[in-house]
Amino acid sequence: MLRPTSLAAALLLGALATTGCAPAAPPPPAADSRPALDAPADLAAIKAAREGFMAAYAAGDAAAIGQLYTENAVSEPNHQPSLKGRDAIVASLEAMFAQVMVKATLTPDETRTLGAVGLDRGRYSVTVTPKAGAPPTTTEGRYLVVYVKGEDGKWRVSHDIDNAPGVPAAPPAPAATDAAQPVAKP
Repeated sequence: MLRPTSLAAALLLGALATTGCAPAAPPPPAADSRPALDAPADLAAIKAAREGFMAAYAAGDAAAIGQLYTENAVSEPNHQPSLKGRDAIVASLEAMFAQVMVKATLTPDETRTLGAVGLDRGRYSVTVTPKAGAPPTTTEGRYLVVYVKGEDGKWRVSHDIDNAPGVPAAPPAPAATDAAQPVAKP
């Protein structure tokens, strides 16, 4: 015959054995590890960067534009050498703003993000007014900007390129010199 303490121990062991054999509860669903696609907050941040770019251009503020780029950004402006690094981009803008005023209008055709990478593709119109008093000129073209989201949560330009359709105007022909003129014989 079992003693009461032996009976209690047997019941306890039996209970532990049956609960240990019960199927485990299913694990909670795994968090989606895919990067966010076109997250509204990210799209709004890129839109704000685009608007900041246009405002800084209108103000002639090269430093403010520079803050919209990563330290090692690459800018490839139309018919110009590539600019590598924020410092080179700012220096180029400072030289330009010393000579001209610029009004840039960017019209996006596509803005996308995937995780910490985004792109902004569209059309631009740039009106350049020389400070020396010449009439303004307007150029229209296309742009593509690649953004990266930094560890600070800010979206900055990593790479940009713009181009204007058409062929650039040919340089003027060299002026004729006296040596190039045919000599008349008497």
